[in-house]
Amino acid sequence: MIALVVTATGLLGVAKIQAAAIANTKISGSRALIALQTGSLVSAMHANPGFWAAGAAPISWTVSKSAAPSNAGLAADVSALGGCIAVTCTPVQLAAVDVQEWASSMATQFPTYKAQVDCPTPVAPLPVSCTVFVKWDEKAIAISKSTTGGDSVESFSVHLQP
Repeated sequence: MIALVVTATGLLGVAKIQAAAIANTKISGSRALIALQTGSLVSAMHANPGFWAAGAAPISWTVSKSAAPSNAGLAADVSALGGCIAVTCTPVQLAAVDVQEWASSMATQFPTYKAQVDCPTPVAPLPVSCTVFVKWDEKAIAISKSTTGGDSVESFSVHLQP
C-alpha cells in the first residue's frame, strides 16, 4: 500500500513536469515566431532603402490587430497593387504593402500583438536607424505555489539601419 502511494505521488510529479515542459515549449515557439516575423519586417525595410534609408520614413508609427498603421502613407489602400508583383510600385507604395502584409500576418498568428517602429530623423552624417518594438500577451502556467500562472505581456525589440 505504501509503495502504491509513493508510486502515485511520483507519477503526479512526472505529469506536472510534463505539463510545464509542454507549456514552455509553446511559449518558446511563440517567441521564436515573433523573432522571425520581426526579422521579416526588418528584411523588408532593408530591401526598400528608397523609403526607409532615404529619410522618407515616418518618425514613429504603431500597428496592431485592431488598428491599421498609424501613419497615413503606410495605411493607404494598396489592394489594387497586387503586392507590387505585376505593378511597379514607388518606394512609399512598397513600404505600405510590406507593412500591411506584415501586420496581417502578425494578426493571424498573434491576435494581441502591438508593434511600434521608431525611425528618428538622423543627424548628418549619421545614417537612418530604426527600432522595431513588438509586444504580445503570453499565457504561463504556475509551476509551484510560489509562482503564478496567467497572462503576461512580453516584448521583443530590434535595432536596425535600413
